[in-house]
Amino acid sequence: MQMTEELATTVAGVAPVVLLVAVVEINNSRQRVRQVYEDLMRPSAVARELFRDGGEPTREQVEHAVRQREEADTRVHAGMGLLLYVLSACVVTLLLFLAELRSLFWLAGDPMSNSRGDATFCTLALVTGFAWVCLAPLVPLLVSITRSLVGMVRSHQDERRLRRLAGEYREQGADRQAARDVRRPGRE
Repeated sequence: MQMTEELATTVAGVAPVVLLVAVVEINNSRQRVRQVYEDLMRPSAVARELFRDGGEPTREQVEHAVRQREEADTRVHAGMGLLLYVLSACVVTLLLFLAELRSLFWLAGDPMSNSRGDATFCTLALVTGFAWVCLAPLVPLLVSITRSLVGMVRSHQDERRLRRLAGEYREQGADRQAARDVRRPGRE
């Protein structure tokens, strides 16, 4: 693959558009990132507050802090997912920026120079950018749908178990009622 004027011009024109879409996607995710960060940091803030100025927390305060820590521990997976998202956004943004610079410098310089590496890099950067812009919004959606489906399956299993237990409890109640009726003759 060689860098040609057509490729360099395409990269110079398309990379900023993909970069802009990526930046908009990143900006739209800022609030989600901030919320997960605050959720993960809340237990630490509670613990710091409990022991500020050498304070001795009450049992209720300690139990509240422990519950918050346990809730935060369940959010660690979301935090790791967002960390991967942010890191991938940084890599994609950098790749697109560098591809734009390389194509512009190539166009401004000697277009006849051997630039196989430039062509390969720019093409891979655009492909990566396109893939990220397409997949970044889809991955959280797919994860959410998958979690919902798993929750529905578990809910269905719990619902069947609940119906089974309700039937057993009704039978036990009917048996108890029959036993009471037997113990009290003359009540019909």
